[in-house]
Amino acid sequence: MNQVNRICPQCGGSVSLESRYCGSCGHDTSHGLPVQRLNLPVQVGKAALPVVAGLAGLAIRSGWKLLQSYLAQAATQTASAPQSPPVRRAASEIPPTQRAGRTIRIRSSWVIGDGQGRWKQGNEEHIIEIDD
Repeated sequence: MNQVNRICPQCGGSVSLESRYCGSCGHDTSHGLPVQRLNLPVQVGKAALPVVAGLAGLAIRSGWKLLQSYLAQAATQTASAPQSPPVRRAASEIPPTQRAGRTIRIRSSWVIGDGQGRWKQGNEEHIIEIDD
């Protein structure tokens, strides 16, 4: 059986493939060798994609079911809790010194543009006062 040797880049001596250092000069000969690559990450990546998609679907379905049960439980608790109706008094029952007028403020901002790139903007405030 013939033994395959490589040549030391520093001194030109013969070095076996299993040796890392040159026997003549001690030079590290492993730098010139190509690194062996395994295709394992690519294969694992291809196989993991359906698994990840299945787990994501399962997580979404479980989260949806959990949210539905939480909302149903909250709805039953709200429906079963006794609620006292709000106390409303007619304006005639409130003394005039305690009655206050109601004020409604409407604030709006607007922006409008035309097809030629001109823009206009503005702010408006409307106040409505209601006396009982």
